[in-house]
Amino acid sequence: MTEENKDLAGRFPRFCAAMIDGVILMVLLFAIAKITGFWEQIMPRLAQNIPLTMEESIIAFVVGQALFLILNGMLLAKHGQTIGKAIIGVKIVDTQQNAVGFAKLYLLRYLTIVFISMIPVVGSLLNLLNILFIFGKERRCLHDRIAGTIVIVAK
Repeated sequence: MTEENKDLAGRFPRFCAAMIDGVILMVLLFAIAKITGFWEQIMPRLAQNIPLTMEESIIAFVVGQALFLILNGMLLAKHGQTIGKAIIGVKIVDTQQNAVGFAKLYLLRYLTIVFISMIPVVGSLLNLLNILFIFGKERRCLHDRIAGTIVIVAK
């Protein structure tokens, strides 16, 4: 490992952190959908390949982002970490290994990718491309490049 990338988080720890974040978010979103009746409202139509209405899509987006921010907002703002990253022991910094402001982290690193991924066809390709970028020498996903960030081992 070269001196310049010795602090970079490995691909597997980053994957594990993302999986932890995803599982926590999905379990809680499922619980919210069941409690509110949203699940019963949308599932019969989704089972028949009938898409969500615009209103349902907006509700799902807003609730998902609100929950993400409730779970991770303070950790991101103070430590550059999500719950998964904190558990695994990695954090997000800029390319000079300085702290990144919350607005930049959320708007560029997370929200930009979320919005683009909603575009039919383009979104699916972007998600694949985003993941594949991790296999480069710098171990930076597309969302890291957009936000000017890297993920390092937390000390």
